Amino acid sequence: MANPLEQRVHKLNGILVAARALNSERDLDRLLPLIVNTARKVVDADRCTLFLVDKERGELWSKVAQGVGVKEIRIPLNKGIAGAVATSAQVVNIPDAYQDDRFNPRSTSARATTRTRSSACR
Repeated sequence: MANPLEQRVHKLNGILVAARALNSERDLDRLLPLIVNTARKVVDADRCTLFLVDKERGELWSKVAQGVGVKEIRIPLNKGIAGAVATSAQVVNIPDAYQDDRFNPRSTSARATTRTRSSACR
């Protein structure tokens, strides 16, 4: 296992790679997975999803979803942790997702390759 300084340098290098891609890549379908993967590594998450708001349908949909085993996730804007964050524009960091009333363990988490322990949304 690398020491904390080596781990931090590795994470910062990942951010630098993503920053370079931001300057050179014009195809969002190639760029967004790189950014999501870099963010996942930086915060040591098991999985990460990038949701976009579909105002016409009143829901969130996943542009990039890692580790959930489905191609697309759709969530009503008034449901779940992600829906609450999208409607309130408040950042949340939940140490135990199962203790939060907004968390629905029968939703996407049931199909995920890892069990949800905590959640951070912006």
